[in-house]
Amino acid sequence: MDPMGRIKSRFVRALIETAEPELTGGALTRLRHGLAPHWLRVLSRDIFGPVEPDATLALDAGIELLFAIERVLSGGSGAAMVRASGALAARVLARSPGLVVPGDLLRTLQHLRAPFEQPFVDTGLGFSVQGTRSGFVFETELPEQPGAVRWLGWAGLGYVQAAASFSGHHTSQFRFETKLVADLARITGRRAHTGLVDLRESRPPAAASDATGRSVRRRPPPTNAAARVDQILGRAPGGSFRAALDSDTASTPRAAESRPGPPAPRGSGTRPVVRETSRPAKKSVR
Repeated sequence: MDPMGRIKSRFVRALIETAEPELTGGALTRLRHGLAPHWLRVLSRDIFGPVEPDATLALDAGIELLFAIERVLSGGSGAAMVRASGALAARVLARSPGLVVPGDLLRTLQHLRAPFEQPFVDTGLGFSVQGTRSGFVFETELPEQPGAVRWLGWAGLGYVQAAASFSGHHTSQFRFETKLVADLARITGRRAHTGLVDLRESRPPAAASDATGRSVRRRPPPTNAAARVDQILGRAPGGSFRAALDSDTASTPRAAESRPGPPAPRGSGTRPVVRETSRPAKKSVR
């Protein structure tokens, strides 16, 4: 078992492919011209190349790659990762209607635990959702991986927004706040403009047959969410993405080569993560 954990290559690929339409089709072009050459080689070989379905990257290197992608796509604000993660969660919910509990954001978000955990291998990802009188608190963490906490906050917010939308709540109904403490990302959601509302009370009555035996429509039972994620992520890599990356790797502008960056990776394209010596204890992503 890798003491540092692993992250699935096809999850990174799916995030990039999902970000492409979210950014009006410009994500790949921006990555080709904005990423350092060694990250382009990792994308071409280990992400969009003919990798095995269970191929992984070292967790610290995979998270660092996601940060590099985020910096190119939205300047490090987290906007691209929030949108791409939300779109992935929406695909899972759209294809697994049993995960959606109409009117109940909390239970819908709880059903996304398996999809959220599925890309991580040999690591104890924390996932907790608790209701409050004014909304909810969602916490997620990667123990002993403080360098990943900002990404967890972005990804978690995307999943929260997807759960809110599919359970019948517009995201404008909530004020979201993300706090980062050590390796823990805490997302707090409070109902806006409606006073104190217990989200757990908004759940519609459970469907059942009535006393006369008339059939009442039932919500489909929850599906195997992890298997659904495997289906969504498990398709063959996009050839056009890899071809575009390969054609650009050899002609990367010298300006990109001259930018200071991390040393070229060894073997599978992984390298130790560079952690900041200090991190803000509080950060908001809207």
